[in-house]
Amino acid sequence: MSTPHLLLVAGIGGHAPDEALDSLTTVSRTVSVVYVSAWNDPEPVRADWERRSLGGEFVTAPDLDAAVTAALDLHGRLPVDGVVTYSELLLRPQAEISARLALPGNPPGAVAVAQSKARQRQVFAEHGVPSPRFAVLRDEADLAPAAARIGLPAVFKPSLGAGSQSVQLVESLGELTDAYRAARATGTPFLQTEGVFLLEERMALESDGDSGFAAYCSVESLLAAGQTHHLAVADRLPLRHGYAEEGVVLPSRLDEATRAAVVDCADRAIRAIGLTTGAVHTEIALTAYGPRVIEVNARAGGPLPTMFEVAAGYDYAAEIGRSALGLPPGGPPRFTRVALLRFLPIPEGSWQVAAQTPKDKVLRAFPELVYLSPRFTPGRHVSRQRTLHLASFMVDAPDLVTARSVAAGVERALDVRLVPAHTPAEVPVS
Repeated sequence: MSTPHLLLVAGIGGHAPDEALDSLTTVSRTVSVVYVSAWNDPEPVRADWERRSLGGEFVTAPDLDAAVTAALDLHGRLPVDGVVTYSELLLRPQAEISARLALPGNPPGAVAVAQSKARQRQVFAEHGVPSPRFAVLRDEADLAPAAARIGLPAVFKPSLGAGSQSVQLVESLGELTDAYRAARATGTPFLQTEGVFLLEERMALESDGDSGFAAYCSVESLLAAGQTHHLAVADRLPLRHGYAEEGVVLPSRLDEATRAAVVDCADRAIRAIGLTTGAVHTEIALTAYGPRVIEVNARAGGPLPTMFEVAAGYDYAAEIGRSALGLPPGGPPRFTRVALLRFLPIPEGSWQVAAQTPKDKVLRAFPELVYLSPRFTPGRHVSRQRTLHLASFMVDAPDLVTARSVAAGVERALDVRLVPAHTPAEVPVS
C-alpha cells in the first residue's frame, strides 16, 4: 500500500488534532479529516490541515450520524483505507464507518459494550473476568434494592460517561438518591444517551499502602493485524479528592509478577468485549484478591500518546494509524525516561480563583515541563460541575524520584489559590 488514505474523525477530546496529524502524516501523506462541529469550531483545525498540503479532504459534520454520512460520501470520491479517532465520544462513528466500508476496525457491537459500563459488567460476569459486584440502576425504584444487595458504602457512576464525572462514593441511601438525581439532571458531552447508572462494590483505590501511588493502574494495549500487543502498564497517583484523577506515571513501578497479573486481567477483558483493532486503555484495581477490571476503553488513554513519546520515543498515535490500515506495529516501546502527568483537582464546593502564577513564568522555571495547561484564570469561578481539574502538566525526567520532585516543585510554583464562594479566606490547592 504505497499511498494509503487515512481518515481522522475529530472534534472533541482525545489526542489533539494537530498532534494526531503530526503522527498520521508519518504513516501517509494522504490524510482526510471529518470534523464533528457540535462542540468546537473546526476552522483552526482546517487551517492547520491546509497548511500541511496533504492529500485528501477536510469536511465538517454537525453530529455523529452526519459524520458517518460524510465519511461514506468522501469514500465515494476518494476511497478510504483506514479510519482513526482518538476520542471516546467519536468511537461509534469510527466503528460504523469502518464496518460499512469493510475496513479494519472494532465491530460496532464491541464498541457499544466498551462505551457502556453496565454492558461491560454484564459481559465480564458472563466470561468470568474479575470485576466488582454491581447493580444496574434504571430508575429511582432500583436504588434501595441495589444498596441492599451491593452494600454501602459503594460507588455510584453513570454507565455512559468519561473523566470520572458524577462518580462518587455513597455511604447511605440518602446520598445515593441525591447522587442519582444530580446525575440525572447533569448534562453530558455525549450526543448519545443511555439513561443507565451503576452501583458498584467499593474497591479501595485511593492509595496502595505507603507506596505513594493509588491502588489501581492501567494497561495500554495495541490491537493490530490480528494480534494483541500489551505495550505498558501505567501507575496512578493517590486520590485525595474523591474519584477525580490526580496523575499518571509511565512506565510502572510495579514488580514483574504484578504487571503480568494485571496484563492477563486486561487481556481477558479485551477478549470478552470483542475488540480487535487500535488502542485499548484498561484500568485495573489492585485489590487484596488480585487484579479486578475497573473499565475498558476502546481508545488510547487521554495523555498516553504524549507520555509514550516522552518516556520511550514511541509514536503511539502513529501506531494506531498503522493498525487502522491493517498493518502490524513497527516495534515495541523501549522506556528510557519517566513521564509524569499531574492533575490538580478542584475541591468539592464552589470557588473563585484568587491567585495563580502566570503560565509562562512557571514554564521558564522548569525546563522539564512538556506542557502546562491551567484551565482557569484569576477571578474565574470554578466547581466540579463541568470539569474536575484546575490544571494539568506533564514532566519529563530521567527517573521516578526526579519526576516526583519536579512535579511537586511545579505545583508549588503554580501556587493556585482558591477563595470559597461565600468567605474571603484563601485556600491553597494541594
